[in-house]
Amino acid sequence: MAFFHKLQPLPPAAQAAGRRIMLAKTTQLGDLVISLPMAAALKRHDPRCTVILLTNRRTAEIARHCPDVDEVYAAPENPQELTALLAAVHPDIFIQVNPCRRLAQCAYDAALPIRIGSLFRLYNWRRCTHLVPISSPNSGLNKRLLDLQYLRPLGIVVEDDAEVPALCRLSPPAAASADAAARLHPARYAQGRRSVILSPALVTARSHQWPLMFYSELINAIDPQQVQWFICGTAEDRASLQPLLQRHAGAANVTDLVGQMSLTEFMVFISACDGLIAGSTGPLHLAAALGIHTLGLFQSRQSDVRRWRPLGASASVIHSQVRCRGERRIDTAASTLAVPCPCMTAIAPATVAEHVRRWFAPSQWPN
Repeated sequence: MAFFHKLQPLPPAAQAAGRRIMLAKTTQLGDLVISLPMAAALKRHDPRCTVILLTNRRTAEIARHCPDVDEVYAAPENPQELTALLAAVHPDIFIQVNPCRRLAQCAYDAALPIRIGSLFRLYNWRRCTHLVPISSPNSGLNKRLLDLQYLRPLGIVVEDDAEVPALCRLSPPAAASADAAARLHPARYAQGRRSVILSPALVTARSHQWPLMFYSELINAIDPQQVQWFICGTAEDRASLQPLLQRHAGAANVTDLVGQMSLTEFMVFISACDGLIAGSTGPLHLAAALGIHTLGLFQSRQSDVRRWRPLGASASVIHSQVRCRGERRIDTAASTLAVPCPCMTAIAPATVAEHVRRWFAPSQWPN
């Protein structure tokens, strides 16, 4: 009988106003941005609550710029340190948004009074006080709606994609100095052109990366006097992006910014640009949350498109109707290169170029 109590809503005393509620999402940038609507939903439900976010060290700086988050902590790798941190912060309610045995165990060891986790992880059955039957990834729900289901024990229900964009709130920081403001503003490079970021870094399944040659064809498909392209990525991405960077080295309408900005600086830069094009990556979701024109280039599996598509007033995706063949690699002992999936190579650069043109009314193009 005690197990079935774990499936019930929180008791009224636990839902009193002013609770300290921790959201634990310790994975990557895109996952963090996808979970931020939970903070807004909590604030909308109880403006007096304190929303605490536990994330990883790299994404903590982004979380601090969400106006619905009151406290941010970077999760230590060491389990003993994590348990000590949770015990010191001592939230009234702990929500394990990304299923993780380590998080569940540390919250249990810290004796947090209410611990909410997924019903579909056996390790949670003993360690969590409340369990949520999260819908299947193949349910057709966007990942933001799946994450929001963790709030149901608190009486918070969001079931419509249309509600989500209003819950995606990020406030980019002001640059610390005039020099930084100028350096991080695309107008420094664009000279009157529209500013569009290309973020071609590898997605989780390398076969589902839009080919670098196609990014190059996209650049060439639009009048160089109309768009300034910014190729962005981390320092670790530079080696894999070399074919694209070398192809456009020295081009007046292409700026290489790979590895030149921190995550916070990249956030400031995105907010000042007109648009961003990427695969299913963190920058795609960050741009959508910041409200700029955002275009995702996705594989053709409808379940994946619906689950991972960016949601925002100016966000959209392009995918082909060609059957996805999944992850494949070149079958040689000397190579680990992924074979581009036909569902990605079926997305023509000309189609993406036409989408970019539609972002800007003719009267808005530079003369």
